[in-house]
Amino acid sequence: MQVSNKAQAISPSLTLGINALSSELRAQGKDVVGFGVGEPDFDTPAYIRQAAIEAIESGKTRYTPVPGIMELRQAACDRYEHKYGLKFAPAQVVVSSGAKECLYNVFQVILNPGDEVIIISPYWLTYPEQVKMAGGVPVFVQAREENDFQPDLADL
Repeated sequence: MQVSNKAQAISPSLTLGINALSSELRAQGKDVVGFGVGEPDFDTPAYIRQAAIEAIESGKTRYTPVPGIMELRQAACDRYEHKYGLKFAPAQVVVSSGAKECLYNVFQVILNPGDEVIIISPYWLTYPEQVKMAGGVPVFVQAREENDFQPDLADL
């Protein structure tokens, strides 16, 4: 089987490359702080493990609604209102496995070939490849320390 031209055009993951290099250096006995894949250097806290066990034992082992369970979506709404003063309805919230998955899905749905997507630099290394996979064109705008890493409107 041959992979698609689209898949062949994807650049290798720099994150995985950095992770492999840090593993190699650790194997050589070097002290390395890994910022590659975002894995914490501690085990899952006991209260989270216990909650997962309780969920399994109470039968919460089935597929959930695509946008996420209502209680979680409502909790997200409550948090944003409490913390930021922003009011959302659960129907406006979609729970995903993470930002990368969510952005990939959004790009696949909204981008047409040649659409430009502004990516603020510094950025997570996956973002440009996700844009390209959806047919878009990444456009980079540098965020600077003197602006608290907020983009300058003139640069946009």
